[in-house]
Amino acid sequence: MKTCSQYGRAWMLLAGLLALVLGAVPALAQDDNGGDLEALLEDVGEQYARGYLAPLVTGMGANQNSALFHTAAIPGTRFTLTFGLKAMGTKLDETAKTFQTAERVTLDERYGIDPLDPRYGEEGTLVMSGPSVFGSEDETGTITAYYAGLPVYTAEGIESLVDLDYVPLVMPQASVGGVMGLQATVRWLPDIDAGDIGKIKLWGFGLSASANYWLPMLPVDVSAGFFKQSLDVGEYVATDAQSMYVAASRSFALATVYGALSKEESSMDVAYTYTYDDNGTPVDEEVNFSVDGVQDSRLTLGATLNLGLKLNAEAGFGDVTTYSAGLLFGF
Repeated sequence: MKTCSQYGRAWMLLAGLLALVLGAVPALAQDDNGGDLEALLEDVGEQYARGYLAPLVTGMGANQNSALFHTAAIPGTRFTLTFGLKAMGTKLDETAKTFQTAERVTLDERYGIDPLDPRYGEEGTLVMSGPSVFGSEDETGTITAYYAGLPVYTAEGIESLVDLDYVPLVMPQASVGGVMGLQATVRWLPDIDAGDIGKIKLWGFGLSASANYWLPMLPVDVSAGFFKQSLDVGEYVATDAQSMYVAASRSFALATVYGALSKEESSMDVAYTYTYDDNGTPVDEEVNFSVDGVQDSRLTLGATLNLGLKLNAEAGFGDVTTYSAGLLFGF
């Protein structure tokens, strides 16, 4: 049986790890160019912002749907309470670090076309390309208007916020279970400053049920559940994520191995004011749009080491790959 001093040391270790990791988030998000996400978005229109922000919804959505459990075993009648800290990172493909998008526009003064020019009022193509929000900090985007395949206007876009190979996320988690094989889990992050990304805030909840409670003859532990979460990134960006999963695990003396299949989805809502156009002319255009994440299913493989405190690691494989780790304790 654990003593009060052992639980006290566990709390101190968990609090120290939480402070360490949360303290590292602003450093990961710091932009050497001195910009911040909200200020950057205010300098571009909707089409540019869609391409620029795509890796953010991909990474954050996959992160939120990760590390939802560390075992499929849920007691049927014994009360359980678990606290922990979960950290996850989604690997970004090199292609996610840049973007290119285009839209049809009417050529006018905004694109350097004089009203007396015969091309004035004609339809052209506006091509936007450059580093995404997590691209190279040594590059700046470009905006080029074309007419009949020839460039007639060029302007500078915006730079990356920070160059990352993995999109990180860290959150505390607590679970309570033991009634008819059910377990409820909550996740949360208070308003914390994540540097140039802005303040981030997360809230999520999930419910899982043990199949073994009804089918005790099963050779392994099996559970099914769902999770729903929302994450605010600054004032302009909010992401939602949902997951439904079936998990199976097998426990040994000091470790539990598990796997799961899940169906998931994520989306990002963006709302801001496009303040100035490429020529510095006031626009004050309200921009509102939504983008869906790319991942809709995943295979999860993981293991939990039980040394009093539980150490957990897993990998999720789908359209993107996400690695997660956790530190948990409880009874």
